[in-house]
Amino acid sequence: MHEAEERHFWFRGSRVVVESWIARARAEAGMGQRPRLLDVGAGTGGMLERLRERTDGWGVEYSAEGAAFCRGRGVRVVRGGLPNLPVKTDAFDLALSMDVFEHVEDDVAAMADVRRALRPGGRLVTTVPALQWLWSRHDEALHHHRRYDRGTFVARLEQAGFRVRRCSYYNSLLLPPIAAVRVASRLVERVRPSTDAPSSDVGQVPEPLNAALAAVFSSERHLLARGRLPLGASLIADCEA
Repeated sequence: MHEAEERHFWFRGSRVVVESWIARARAEAGMGQRPRLLDVGAGTGGMLERLRERTDGWGVEYSAEGAAFCRGRGVRVVRGGLPNLPVKTDAFDLALSMDVFEHVEDDVAAMADVRRALRPGGRLVTTVPALQWLWSRHDEALHHHRRYDRGTFVARLEQAGFRVRRCSYYNSLLLPPIAAVRVASRLVERVRPSTDAPSSDVGQVPEPLNAALAAVFSSERHLLARGRLPLGASLIADCEA
């Protein structure tokens, strides 16, 4: 992940979309120049590093190896996980959670704990993988419990006490090839079951194809500024505590 997140089209495109939603949430909430940010599931610290000049950021990361990469980038991180974040109540203006809730068995409790960490009126920008019919060995390799549809994602955020201000599918323009690969992989698996351990789809993509895919993915921020996308491989939500 540390090696891929600066280069791979999925990380590059997703970051652009998420940062545009963070900017909109900050503007709507009237946040100051350096709001207190909590990155839940900070991974190897890529987003915290990108947002360092614009936020007063902290990360929480379950993996010791991930936390070590964060510290190597010079960003602040503490070890911990959901639904028991090692942070104070009402301590943050803004929370970020990128592809985290699908890893937690009790996702509503996890969402509620993120809400606890936010001040009243604070905002959460969060992403999750979408569409259960896209389930593959990639999800198994990453220890996912589920993929979401929009209705379920909104309902669970609301159960956790959030007001969902907007929620949309994204990674939509690349959905046809993603779906084709996933369906084809399942058909092959039925005919010739693999004995190998499940592995992630995030691998080497040759340039300039990687750059072209990143540009396509990133362009969705313009479509999302105008409204919801009807379908996609991921979901993104902006919620108010």
